[in-house]
Amino acid sequence: MKHANHSGQPAFSIRVVKEATGLTERRIRYYETLELLSPRRTQGNQRLYTQADIDRLKYIKNLLDHGVSLKEVRTQIQQEDTMTHERDYDDVERDAESYFQGKLIARKAEIHRDSLYPLINRHEIIRRLVRDQSNSHEDTKGDQ
Repeated sequence: MKHANHSGQPAFSIRVVKEATGLTERRIRYYETLELLSPRRTQGNQRLYTQADIDRLKYIKNLLDHGVSLKEVRTQIQQEDTMTHERDYDDVERDAESYFQGKLIARKAEIHRDSLYPLINRHEIIRRLVRDQSNSHEDTKGDQ
């Protein structure tokens, strides 16, 4: 059975996950107790799995089929989760920095909103305009 979770992503019952992965319900629940995945639960306490959970279970099964021990699988997944969490944190931090830089620019632009050049680096724009204007005057003198 297919459901939608709070983020709008499809969520699947354990029966669907069992069919998709070839694992038994008991094995899937065991991996949950090892904290290799954490499906969300309905109000009736039914487990609901995402496509990411299904992909993770297939990944675990593949590693085990290739002779990797369960302990090594668990260590590897924990490291990957840590790296993903750190990467997500970096993204949030970068987004926050961009947001606050934008607010700062907007605030400074608001200060200069009555100006013909409502930018922070107005002096740089004026310098370039003056330079461009003097270059164009020199070009017209040379044509005469």
